[in-house]
Amino acid sequence: MKRTNVVLDEKKVKEAKRAFDVQTTKELLDLALTELLRMHKRKNILSLKGKLKLDLDLDKSRQTK
Repeated sequence: MKRTNVVLDEKKVKEAKRAFDVQTTKELLDLALTELLRMHKRKNILSLKGKLKLDLDLDKSRQTK
């Protein structure tokens, strides 16, 4: 864990805490960073669309063993 001091817009912090049902600013910032990273990873994955050649047999992969 890293400790840091930041200046935040109190109005936005209050609004976000209510919107996302979190109690503490730490919890809010952790949620925000997690979501930001998730969106970044999804964007990176979507950028691969059409660039990978996959040879999949859907019928075969759907068969239960």
